[in-house]
Amino acid sequence: MERDKLITISFIILLVGIILDGILFIFFSLSLVSLILISLYRRDIFRLFFGAMLIGFSFEELGIHTGIPFGHYTYNFPPYILGVPIFVILAWGIISYISYLPLMDFPLKYKVIFFPLMMVIIDMSVDPIMVTAHYWTWYSSGLEWYGIPVTNFLGWYIVSLVISLSFLKSSQYTTKEFRFIITYFLFSLKFLVFAKPQLFVPLLEATTLAGVISLVLYAVEKRISENLH
Repeated sequence: MERDKLITISFIILLVGIILDGILFIFFSLSLVSLILISLYRRDIFRLFFGAMLIGFSFEELGIHTGIPFGHYTYNFPPYILGVPIFVILAWGIISYISYLPLMDFPLKYKVIFFPLMMVIIDMSVDPIMVTAHYWTWYSSGLEWYGIPVTNFLGWYIVSLVISLSFLKSSQYTTKEFRFIITYFLFSLKFLVFAKPQLFVPLLEATTLAGVISLVLYAVEKRISENLH
């Protein structure tokens, strides 16, 4: 199958998964199918996915016992591996995948700059929903954003930076995939669309940030593409 067709199919499958995100199993399943297809041409994505899960799991394991680097919290989201929910481990891989796709043809310096920020912005959408659903509980640690310690987002930035420095490499490809900026933004937007009234404001703020960084990515990617021709 041609590379462009395979990437298009992967994009469509991921898009459907994001739209059906309310059914968690379907979202994870379609995201994994999308990842497997695109990894046939982009081995860096496969490495990133498993690397992000490994690093994310390691820091989650550290976090639930010490509070470093996210702050103090407890999970109520079985099943677990050594106290860390399996879905949380998978989420580190999937969220990394969705955040990396718009960046996959960027020079390395842009990947390292944008990837951690994009990861944090997605967590700003996910965390309020999961806390409200009582899948995990935060313990007060001073400065907070709608009941979530700011240390959580600092921790997400640090862990995502470790992932980017460990697994992101300079791309050898020149084809620009603007379409994956759409999947990144929609992943944040759909949380807002289906938000409970009490979550509307924090999710609006997170979605606004996702929109801003998506526009910045589009401008940067367009500039890179123009410089290549």
